[in-house]
Amino acid sequence: MEVTSPGGLYNGLTYEEVMNGHSKIRNKGIANIFSQMGLVEAWGSGIKRILNAAEEYGLPKPRFQEFDNMFRVELFRNSFPMMEENRDIGEASEKHRRSIGEVSGIEKQIELNDTQQKIIKLLLEDNQLSAIKLADRIGIASRNIESNIKKLKELGILIRHGSPKNGYWEVTLIY
Repeated sequence: MEVTSPGGLYNGLTYEEVMNGHSKIRNKGIANIFSQMGLVEAWGSGIKRILNAAEEYGLPKPRFQEFDNMFRVELFRNSFPMMEENRDIGEASEKHRRSIGEVSGIEKQIELNDTQQKIIKLLLEDNQLSAIKLADRIGIASRNIESNIKKLKELGILIRHGSPKNGYWEVTLIY
């Protein structure tokens, strides 16, 4: 999930300050109401709580970005059932292959090859990787990567957002 806040960081705050728990109230009225409702634990604790919650649930570390007068938070889920913590990249059990179809409501089985699994794993770690960078990390030709990406897009597992240069990949595999 991606949340982008237009307007950037408030009143001269830097990215480093925000990541270290500093905050400045943009809307005192809303802040006061949230505080009275008990929805505020402490000013400046939100990002730390997000990071702690992701770690507690074993989720990938959220990504925070500041750019073009905007602030973006990307939250990730463990949505790739074929990968197991203690398995080598590319290994998948028949049970996990079946689970994609059973859980997402797709009647047919979806079986991904080793390269497709590696692509998805890498894009879950960094959704802005290009085909060339994927090819370099996996150790195969970029043409092979592009053909596998095309297949993943056809299956609805990958969606490209934005331009080839500045866009990002969304992994939509639901489980």
